[in-house]
Amino acid sequence: MAGSRFIGHVKWWFFTVPLIALCVMPVIQSPELFEVPDEEVQSVTATIGEARADDATERANALFKSTFVETGIVRKTLQATSNADIGDAGANDFARTWVQHFWMLIYRAIYRLTVMKLWLLGTVAFGVAAFVDGTVRRKIKAAAAGFASPLSFHLAAHGILLILGVTFAVLIVPVPVLAQYWVGVAACLAILLWKAASAYQ
Repeated sequence: MAGSRFIGHVKWWFFTVPLIALCVMPVIQSPELFEVPDEEVQSVTATIGEARADDATERANALFKSTFVETGIVRKTLQATSNADIGDAGANDFARTWVQHFWMLIYRAIYRLTVMKLWLLGTVAFGVAAFVDGTVRRKIKAAAAGFASPLSFHLAAHGILLILGVTFAVLIVPVPVLAQYWVGVAACLAILLWKAASAYQ
């Protein structure tokens, strides 16, 4: 099981790719690519209301501050890259820019996680309902001497993995992640869970 292709895909999309992205993306010299886009904030405000959007921003700020600022991690990394003894041939500027972009990237991921959390309960409820309905449909088909398709189950299972992988990948992508995206994720995940449950053997 540990050496299966499925586990290999999980390791690649959930661990290897995000780590590579976190290390490589801060090299980009454009700071605006690491900010939370205005379109994204506006879409969240338009979807859930200004009060809840402001509350999500405050929670993201508080979490980032308590985890990285108050513990001194941000200050220490910035001080380490400001050491004049390091700098030669622009290496000091490169290191300082990398660290600044890295922390901007981490903050944006925390903000998006905070927004995603607003849709979590509804997504779980929708997914459970779809899974139960799919299971009932499979039992009805079995009682009627029908058959389940292993190919359908295989495709649905990999679709679920893909959706979850993409969901976590968008936490760090340098493009606006509109609030409507999370509604689409919930709908696609529910459909795939329904298909997987109805085709399971």
